[in-house]
Formats: sequence, C-alpha cells, structure tokens
Amino acid sequence: MRNSVTPIVRARGGLLAGVATLLLAAALTGAFVPPAAAAPDAAQIDAFLVAQGSPMTGTGDTFVAAAGAYGVDPAFLVAIAGAETSFGRLLYSQDGDQCTYNAFNWFYGPTWPTSDFTSWEDAIARVAAGLGGDLYYGCRLYSVDAIAPKYCPDGTANWVTNVKSFMVALGGNPEDTRLGAAAATPAPEPTPPSTEPGLVALAGSVKLDRGDREVGQRIYVWFTLTNTGGQPLELEGIRLSLRGPGDSVGDLVSNAPLTLAAGQSTEVSASWPLDLAGRWQGWIEVTRDGKASLVGEDQAFVFWVTLPKEHELRRWELRDSTLDQAF
Repeated sequence: MRNSVTPIVRARGGLLAGVATLLLAAALTGAFVPPAAAAPDAAQIDAFLVAQGSPMTGTGDTFVAAAGAYGVDPAFLVAIAGAETSFGRLLYSQDGDQCTYNAFNWFYGPTWPTSDFTSWEDAIARVAAGLGGDLYYGCRLYSVDAIAPKYCPDGTANWVTNVKSFMVALGGNPEDTRLGAAAATPAPEPTPPSTEPGLVALAGSVKLDRGDREVGQRIYVWFTLTNTGGQPLELEGIRLSLRGPGDSVGDLVSNAPLTLAAGQSTEVSASWPLDLAGRWQGWIEVTRDGKASLVGEDQAFVFWVTLPKEHELRRWELRDSTLDQAF
C-alpha cells in the first residue's frame, strides 16, 4: 500500500549548491504485506522452538499432522503458543492448581477439565480441532484480527501483535490462517532494480536512529542522494523499498518531481512503525524517465527488532465459561 507526499524543501548554504530535505511516507495501516509461503515443515518448527527455548521442541511432526487434519496453518498454532505461554515455558498456575500441557491457554479455568491435556501432542491436536471447528473457521473467522477478539477478549491488541510476529517469522499469512490459503493467492516478490552507474549516488550510508528497536516503537532513517554530474537531473520519484520479517514488503515513497542541480544533494528522511519482530532491511530507488534504478547497495541497511518483555503476552484470565459448551 503506497501513499505519496509533497517534498519539504529547505535551502542550505555550505559547499553543496543546495540541499533539499525530503520526507518519504507510507500509509501505516496495511503498509507491510506478508507474502504467500508454504506452511513450515516439522524441521522448521522444531528449529524455531529450539531458538525459543521451548519445552515443546520435538513436536514439529505433531503440529504438521494436526494442521493437516483440521486445515489450520501450523504457523498459526505455534504462534498462539508463543503469544499465550511463551511456547509452553510459562503455564498457568493459580492456588496450587497448574494446568498440564496447555500451552495455548485453551479454555483455561481451575475447575475445567477441558483445560488440561495429557501431553503436548494432545494439546496441539485438540486446539487445532477447535480452531478448525465451529467456533472459529465454522463462523468464517479466518484472519488473526478476526479470531483475536473471540480467542483473546482481554489484551487483544498485544495478542494480535505477538501472534502476527511469530506467524510471519514462520512464513505464515496472518490475513488467512487456514492451511493452504496463502498459497492460493500468491503475493508479488519485489526485487531491487538493476544497478545503473548513473549520476545519482548515495552519499555515505543510511543512518538509523538509536531508539529502541522493539515492536511498538518507530524507526527513523536518513540518507543523502547527490547529483554527481555536471548537468541538472530530473527525478520523478524516490522510493525506500522495505522488507520486514518473513519477507513482508512495504514502500515509503515520494512521487513529487524533484530537480537536482549539478552537485546538489537531497537529504531524505523516513519512519515507520515496527509492528513485526525479526530482521528488517531495505534498498533505495530513484525513478527517471519512467524507469526505476537502484542507488547504492541492494541492502542499504539491516537491523533486528525484538518483542519487548512486557509485550510477551502471558494472559491468565479465565475464559468465558459459555465457550466450554462447544466441547
């Protein structure tokens, strides 16, 4: 999703003939779209659980089998376990009553027998059946956003953030959590344009602010483009093409025409919300004569985003007892 803005130009003195300050912007809602990807296999899930220090490590085959049986993306199942109990590391305990193997906080209540499971495998299979059954998919609730208010009525926003982050890290599509749904609507895979040794050059490197690189924060970047030739250059647009975790994509752009005199530079700034944990990178493009070309390297910057500890959602609220009637 893209949104262009008019550049803000400020003349500056000094050695350069002039410096323009340009702000790139993008629509914040839906700016980053996770591409379609195959569901993670057992080995990928187990590797992910190992990295999280999860006691559920070794259940990759179970996640894949349960997902296939009930039509649920295994990435979604794993993501719920991450958002609810840090992948089974922090199970509910109250007044000496600790749930058993309930990594999903599935209908948890101290006296509810449906809250306890006999094994991780039992929990995974029953939760997959519940998601694929009448309560969720049967009600045409398919996306993380649609499922969240019913699954997590308290702390819903944080739950959505966590589930989406973990799901995208495993290659899932939060817009449709059903198995195979993502592959049915493949998203385009943007790639950097070919490098042309033109007259627009990146002066120095892309600068990143030193703020917290955590989900819920914003990141700010600055870079300078210079006309290294002896003639004015007409630019039709400048784009910062972004890749988020799981190869989610988004663009920050300005489509306002810009003329750079010989030797003139333009300073460009941009910011966006960090809504996904994982690896972020990007490249810079300019458009001349209707053709985009790469400026600098195809990886102009790279950094990692983490989930704040306070956002590692660990909800211990009781479920609505009426939902228990479904089982």
